[in-house]
Amino acid sequence: MLGIGVTATDTEIGKTVVSGALAAAMRHRGYKTGVYKPAASGCVKNSDGKLISTDAEFLLHCAGLNVEKHDQVVPYVLEAALAPAEASRLAGVKIDPCVMLAGAREMLLGSQISIVEGVGGISAPLTDEYLVKDFFGELKLPLVIVVKAVLGNVNHAVLTAEYARIHGLKVVGLIVNGWDRKKAGALEQSNLYYYEKLTGLPILGKLPVLSQHLLDEFNSRELAEITEANIDIDRILSLAGGTVK
Repeated sequence: MLGIGVTATDTEIGKTVVSGALAAAMRHRGYKTGVYKPAASGCVKNSDGKLISTDAEFLLHCAGLNVEKHDQVVPYVLEAALAPAEASRLAGVKIDPCVMLAGAREMLLGSQISIVEGVGGISAPLTDEYLVKDFFGELKLPLVIVVKAVLGNVNHAVLTAEYARIHGLKVVGLIVNGWDRKKAGALEQSNLYYYEKLTGLPILGKLPVLSQHLLDEFNSRELAEITEANIDIDRILSLAGGTVK
């Protein structure tokens, strides 16, 4: 049993894409792979009127899990595109951290390796008193931080890494999302340099911009191949715990 937590410097940085990419790579290495997200905001209603997390659906497909496991992968689905604490208040839903933790532990115990995606940034409020960092802390999961080589993101990466350390979380490294090698100029290259220099963490890979077709078609094998070519999965596994049983 091995778990890897995925957080990011902000929302819309690409946690779900990177989480799915890691899950696809683990699945196609032959591991029984689990995925989990404690809560999801901005969910949509399906034809039956049920709220569905498209993020959870993507993760399920990447891990090769049946879509019927949707509710096991994400226990709280909320319609408003706000932090779970506020989205749940508007919906009249009470989020119980114990429920989120129990679901995560069940997924971890039932899988050889699980990718656990956070919500928003590491200090995003799941409830008024319970933040994403508390969730990861109780699970004692090693973390990767997803970054994007854009102006201002070095500052966000440094703050995220330091905040995690202050709260006793183990961060194993950074993954750059949306990397375009052909267009990478002084800004992008300097981001790579300062990410490592100022956080003291290694860059574990640079996931390129993925086509919308690939994401929409849930082509997990192709995604796994792209991931293996651009992210150092062996190093992540080693830093996160070394052995997968």
